Amino acid sequence: MSLNRRNFIKASSFASFVLGYSLNSKATTGLLLGQSSTNDSVNEIANDSPVQDVAYTASSSLDFNGDNINRPHDILWNIDGYVAKKGGIPAPSVWTGIVVAGGGMSGLFSAYHLQAHKPMLLEQDGVFGGNSKGENFDGSYYSIGAAYVTIPDEGSEIETFFKDTGIFDKLKLESDTETSVNFKNALMRDFWKGASDPENAAQFIAVEAEMRRIYNDAYPDIPWIEDSAITFEELCKLDAITFDKWLDQTFEVVHPHVREYFQAYCWSSFGGSIDELSAAQVLNFVTAEVDGVLALPGGNSYITSTLHKTLKANLPDGHVLSGAFVLRIHEQESGKVWVTYESKEGQLITVECDQVVCCFPKFVAERVIVNIEPERVSAIQSLMWRGYIVTNVIMDGPIKSPGYDIFNLYGKMQESPTPLNPPKKLATDVCFGTWAQNDEVNHSVMTMYRPLPFEGARQFLFNPLSHQKHLIASQNEIAEFCQAVNIDASKIKGYRLTRWGHSLPLAYVGTISNGTVQALTKPINDRIFFANQDNWVNPAFECAFTEALTVAQKIESLRA
Repeated sequence: MSLNRRNFIKASSFASFVLGYSLNSKATTGLLLGQSSTNDSVNEIANDSPVQDVAYTASSSLDFNGDNINRPHDILWNIDGYVAKKGGIPAPSVWTGIVVAGGGMSGLFSAYHLQAHKPMLLEQDGVFGGNSKGENFDGSYYSIGAAYVTIPDEGSEIETFFKDTGIFDKLKLESDTETSVNFKNALMRDFWKGASDPENAAQFIAVEAEMRRIYNDAYPDIPWIEDSAITFEELCKLDAITFDKWLDQTFEVVHPHVREYFQAYCWSSFGGSIDELSAAQVLNFVTAEVDGVLALPGGNSYITSTLHKTLKANLPDGHVLSGAFVLRIHEQESGKVWVTYESKEGQLITVECDQVVCCFPKFVAERVIVNIEPERVSAIQSLMWRGYIVTNVIMDGPIKSPGYDIFNLYGKMQESPTPLNPPKKLATDVCFGTWAQNDEVNHSVMTMYRPLPFEGARQFLFNPLSHQKHLIASQNEIAEFCQAVNIDASKIKGYRLTRWGHSLPLAYVGTISNGTVQALTKPINDRIFFANQDNWVNPAFECAFTEALTVAQKIESLRA
């Protein structure tokens, strides 16, 4: 069954996406529990759930959440030296069939799909979930990273997963007819009907019609599968040109407001501009949303927390480990694989297994896999990564959400930025984090996305003054947004900033058509496998799910 999203909207069961429910608050005291910040030690994490509780007294962060940079940076730059200081690689003391290295979305799904084989799941951070984490402030759940999913096909593996885990009944749809944009500091519906320029409405309508045609009849599945609507050759043809060029080739005229929308969308979704991104990759994203998007309380952290709870319940004690930093993956002459990790207590432990699934980014794989092939290294080194800032704004009391995901359009195209010419406006869109709870909360939350869509931008995130700089910028942009959507900014209780330094593999033009993807994804001797969104340079939940499932099926066939 295809994993793409076509035709699901027509399913009669769709009405069940309308929900009405509440989540129990888990009140806490003191500091933020499990905050994954630069200052955290993995030994200080109260629990390793992807959704962390925020104390009522900690409505504003003093430093970034998100990337925990100190330990990884200290270790990865000189693994051999680090291991030598710890006494060298120890002999195996643990034996298991399968190790899943990396506990983000793809790692959790890999372990979930393979749970019948009792895999061991190792996550270097103190908290599972990767960039699909969330927080709970006094019963208000919001994302600090990935925020929504697209509508799956009826009967697809993704829909089946949603139903099997109970997630299906929690999904809430923002349909295409309900979406709004913030245009020139005013909330606007019917953007794709030409509301921003009625005299040239036909130009908007033509683009929307083509998006819908592609969605229904020519959807570019990524990862590509045999029953995709287009051939692999057609996918490669789209991948070989930029989305900007595709727009010019496809339409006689592209309205500047339309081009501005796509620029903001691509900055938000990919961390890149329309003149550097693959047309195939952008169309894979944007056409999948023509009927709307689906959101959960806490965004995609609802999915990772569900997976985490399931694995904790179903796998043996000691098989779901946080703070477990994988240092070496070494295939042995015996055909076994040794996986050496440092525990949260600082002890080196080697696990002997039959197969390992690498679910961390490829730049980590390059450093930890012994004797990794030169062609794979070359493909890894061709990848680029982009970062972004998420600002969660906690309100004092509930507000009526004007929508779920609202894009900011200023009426003027922002050109592709460079270090010497950065964007004048970074806030691309705002999600109303408590919209999925029907606003039945004590505190509403707005989630602003501020991508850094150019090379050289993310290293500035690690400057000690960066948090304060981005806090001030966020406050200014939030003030403008509140005025645009008629929200009383005086109700703001606090700001929580999350930093993701290299969370988005840049879906630049040619990564599929030039063979990079093939070099990244092929397993090593049916012993070492790869499942991550960067397999296809596609930063999507659906890609993580599909790659995890594909690898699990390959391992299942080997173990049958």
